[in-house]
Amino acid sequence: MKRFKLSKEATQIGAWIIPHDIIDDICDYWDNPENDKRKVTGSIGKYNIGNAIDIDVKDSIEIEINSNNFDKPWDKYRKYLQDCLDDYLLQYPNANEVMPFNLLENYNLQWYPKGGGYKDWHHENPGSVEYVHRHLVFMTYCNDLPNAGTHFKHQNITTPSIKGLTLIWASGFTHTHKGQITEEHEKMIVTGWYNFVDVFNKLDK
Repeated sequence: MKRFKLSKEATQIGAWIIPHDIIDDICDYWDNPENDKRKVTGSIGKYNIGNAIDIDVKDSIEIEINSNNFDKPWDKYRKYLQDCLDDYLLQYPNANEVMPFNLLENYNLQWYPKGGGYKDWHHENPGSVEYVHRHLVFMTYCNDLPNAGTHFKHQNITTPSIKGLTLIWASGFTHTHKGQITEEHEKMIVTGWYNFVDVFNKLDK
């Protein structure tokens, strides 16, 4: 995988470009009428009180993708995503000096309307039972859009919304982030998590 160069302030954030034909297949998956019935309003994690819908915080429509789904387009997407992960671990080997982890949790194909997005600062592992198994986060932008990326608070950077740009970062508070909200464009991403296997399996029982 060819790395995408972010600024030097993008500490522990890996970046690559996934081929556009795979992103096109993902967009076709979203547009397929057979998947309309699976589209739901996106929810937010309220720490230890479960999920909630609050469009003032997160305004999105989502399709949940089963982590064991390797049908088109997820077969090729997952292959390239694994390549990204392998390269991330080459760059940051300490991220691999932990208990075994894998992509076990279902992930999301998310669509944001104009003015939509995840508007509040947040990180992906606040320590609650629902999310304590999360180790790393991945995200792929599906559109070339101006001023529609992601703000990372402590790195003081904004990653751009470039078609195919895929990021991996740590799930904790060090990578607190929120969406860069555009009032002019619709936006779509794929996002999910790599999970600690033992913890995930114990909590999943």
